[in-house]
Amino acid sequence: MSAIATSSLDGAALDRKGLGHNGLDRKGLDQSERIALFSRSGLFAIGLATAGFGLAPGSAAAADTLQVTNARVPASDQVGIDLPLLMTIRNDGAEADAISRVRCPMANFSETHTVDRGEGAPAMRAIKSIPIPENKTVELRRDGYHVMLLQTRQKLVDGERFTCAVVFQNAGTKETEVQVSRTP
Repeated sequence: MSAIATSSLDGAALDRKGLGHNGLDRKGLDQSERIALFSRSGLFAIGLATAGFGLAPGSAAAADTLQVTNARVPASDQVGIDLPLLMTIRNDGAEADAISRVRCPMANFSETHTVDRGEGAPAMRAIKSIPIPENKTVELRRDGYHVMLLQTRQKLVDGERFTCAVVFQNAGTKETEVQVSRTP
């Protein structure tokens, strides 16, 4: 069943797509003419620019300036627990970056964390992102910045390896190999 509407401009019957029975729109344009008109408009250029925005040369250059090494998690015989993901990140770029999230196949969720040292015992808390200053190396450690893998899906055996996607605000996603070890 097709819905029929009457155009207030010329009284012609149009279907749901705004096309008459002959396939023409209210202005008498067929599909190829509508596409040609759209491609000549600024909207087409804006659409292309937006679609390629994440692939800008600057983001590729930013990804080349970051190195993620020594990524590791502790071994565990339990499932459904939370474990710290530790790593070293070197930013050789002229601009700061930040880890916004991490996706790992062996955990349901992840959070970026820091450890506060105020009055009393140190307290771990979730933060929006982990800053990676320009021309610096940041060591993610249990007692400082780290990523917490939440609700592990499997046991983690010493010596195993798996890949996580570390997502940076500027550099994009870096696939990172993670080592399971008894002594992270």
